[in-house]
This record gives sequence, C-alpha cells and structure tokens, in this order.
Amino acid sequence: MSRLDDALREALRREEPAADFTARVLARVASPRPKVSRRRALWETLRLPLRAPKLRWAGAAVLCLVAVFGFQYRRERQVRAEGEQARQQVILALRIAGAKLQVAQAKVDALHSSKAATVRERAKEDQ
Repeated sequence: MSRLDDALREALRREEPAADFTARVLARVASPRPKVSRRRALWETLRLPLRAPKLRWAGAAVLCLVAVFGFQYRRERQVRAEGEQARQQVILALRIAGAKLQVAQAKVDALHSSKAATVRERAKEDQ
C-alpha cells in the first residue's frame, strides 16, 4: 500500500475518548446557553467567512464592483431620462412649428385667392 493509504488509515483509526469526555459533554449540555438575537446570529454567520484575509479582499472587490455598476446603472437611467425629455421637447417644437406653418399657409392662400379674384374682376372689366 502507499503512504497515502497508511496516512489515511492512521488518521481515521478509532480512538477511545478521554476519561472526562462524557462529563464535559454533559456539563456543556446542562449549562444555559446565552441568548443571541436572530439578527446578531445572522450577522455572525455572514461575518464568519470574511475572517480569512483572502475572502476579505474578495468581499471588498465585490463590494467595489457592485458600487461601480450601481453608479453606472444610475447614470444610464439619468441619460435615458434626459434623452426622453429632449425627444418630448423636439416633438412639441415640431407641433408648434407645424401650427405656425398652417397659419402662414392659410394667410398665403387667402392672399392668393384675393389676388386671383382681383385679377378676374379686372379681366371682366376689361372685356
């Protein structure tokens, strides 16, 4: 067999517990446990993995990425809102310009029809 098999067999071999093991377990079971609020227990559970330095750095990096993407998302929404506002303003400006053009067209048509009527009257008078 290999050394790995021997090491595993040695590590997993059965051992007798210490003489005071039963007494210690019973004493711990009998002792009152301190009340921990659910919020504190949750915080401790979440904080436990961050005790390792590498995980701390990974957590900080994730937090930074979330912040950057959050700011980017907020800026994108702001730009879209500004674009939508500009679009509404352009549509309003085109409607106003269209209304002004209709008024001008009506005046030109009225002027043209009055000149045409005047020309017809002169033509009748000349005949």
